Amino acid sequence: MENIIPETSRCKPVKLFKKSSFIDMYEGLQSLRNDEIFCDIKLETDDNKIITAHKVVLSAACPYFHAMFTNFAERNHDLVEMRHIDYTALLLLVNFIYSGQILITEENVQDILPAADLLQFQGVKEACCDFLQSQLCPTNCIGINYLADLHSCTKLITSSEVYIHQHFSEVVGCKEFLSLSSEQVVKLISSDRLPVSSEEKVFESVIRWVKYDLSSRNSILPQLMEHVRLPLTSKDFILKYVLTEPLIKNCLKCYQYVFEALNTLKSKELVPQIIQNTPRHGERGILVVGGIYSGLSNSLEWYDPTMNHWYIGPQIITNRERPGLAVIKDNLVFYVGGYDVSPLRSVFVLDLSSESPCWQPSVNMLVERDYVRVGVINDNIYAVGGYNHTDGYLNSAEVYYYNTQEWHMISNMPIVRIFFAVGILNDLLYVVGGYNQSRQALDTVECYNPSIDMWSPVANMCVCRSGAGVGVLYGELYAVGGDNGSDLLSSVEKYSPTTGVWTTIADISFPRKNADVVALDGLLYIVGGVTQTPDFESVECYNPNTNTWAMVTATMNVERFLPRSVAINRPRHLTTC
Repeated sequence: MENIIPETSRCKPVKLFKKSSFIDMYEGLQSLRNDEIFCDIKLETDDNKIITAHKVVLSAACPYFHAMFTNFAERNHDLVEMRHIDYTALLLLVNFIYSGQILITEENVQDILPAADLLQFQGVKEACCDFLQSQLCPTNCIGINYLADLHSCTKLITSSEVYIHQHFSEVVGCKEFLSLSSEQVVKLISSDRLPVSSEEKVFESVIRWVKYDLSSRNSILPQLMEHVRLPLTSKDFILKYVLTEPLIKNCLKCYQYVFEALNTLKSKELVPQIIQNTPRHGERGILVVGGIYSGLSNSLEWYDPTMNHWYIGPQIITNRERPGLAVIKDNLVFYVGGYDVSPLRSVFVLDLSSESPCWQPSVNMLVERDYVRVGVINDNIYAVGGYNHTDGYLNSAEVYYYNTQEWHMISNMPIVRIFFAVGILNDLLYVVGGYNQSRQALDTVECYNPSIDMWSPVANMCVCRSGAGVGVLYGELYAVGGDNGSDLLSSVEKYSPTTGVWTTIADISFPRKNADVVALDGLLYIVGGVTQTPDFESVECYNPNTNTWAMVTATMNVERFLPRSVAINRPRHLTTC
């Protein structure tokens, strides 16, 4: 037949996409199965119940069935025994193949998860894990953790372990705790990440666990008591509750632990730091405030390295930029100064241990400070430098005494610095780099000693750095990135107070300035900042053991070019924000 469309007026091909075609296909296949038309396979479960289906459909949708019906003897069978799979779970999964839908409930999730794991329904397995994670509570978290471990659900294993740690006091009061093995109890109570309000709770949980099955568990008590940090309790508690406990009185090894604890409490300052008198710190995270590229910001988010996830937190009361950020006792976050319509003296505090964390006004500084940098020494906050309309760029500094809730002026920095960074090392405050008043990048570093209220110079950095990030890790001060007055820097160097020398280490992945740096769990994180590409939400971390930087796969929720960040205890009441 002659082409009725002239070549000169040819159009692009038209592609028809029928939105309902998939639904029609699902319904058609399900109808064929229900009527047992073209069905060529029967699946029989342990209770002798039968599910009919089509080999080609099962094979197309499920790797397990594809392997079964192409590589094994079952390809020639019309009846296959499905051992150790719940009938209802298998029926739901087969229906899922034919309909694209499955309903996961409290009643069926424990049956669907093992079946989905065995039959390699990865999407359904992940949906089960997400459902179980949403159901975590003190009464079921141990059971969910066991189920996750049984089926290699990595994310759920981690999230349930974190939940057990975070809710330890409630978990040990529930029945599931009593079913743990001795190895599991040891793993739990020996963890540094256990954020217990008092070590007394750990002791009480051990005694309760042992008494639940005294005949078989009494011999394990010394092994458990080794991990109870009795020196972190009080003398009164030990005398009143520990020594009077019959299980302790009848165990010579446990008695030894008790007297070692009493001796430690008696001469605490003379005792070396060992595991029995080392406070637990709980799960840790990074809290980041401000630095939004578009201007003023009251936003907050925090990073959970265990889950590799960023969570949104409660907003600061007022929009502002360029504040200082400090944390006291791992839970009290202070938001200091900054800029709104003008430089500010105001300070806000966020108590992360509260059940309903929200920012509250605190005591104002003595001086208005925009671009202020802060550091904490012995629970006292030092606010250094900054800018205000009256005095211009500042070399003044002040300190907030947490115990008295008062600000006092301290000695001025020797020179005025702009865009410098601050680090605390060995109870000394270091100011690093920045610009001078002539806008020249500095390589100089000064150190403030609060015990004598005096500043003194230390060794110059290898290069001039303004807008560098500064962090402290394993007794050394790190200066990361910045600019030298003309170029962004990717170079990094560290200062050792024992040698008094700066040395160069591995570069960050790409140049950046005005980022913030924070140390957490033996790693150094650099957060946000200005880069050569629009990548202000990126984060990377440094491992000192390998001298390497790596990008953190989870990026912040928003771009932050001048953020402030601190390490915090994991805020248990913010994880789902």
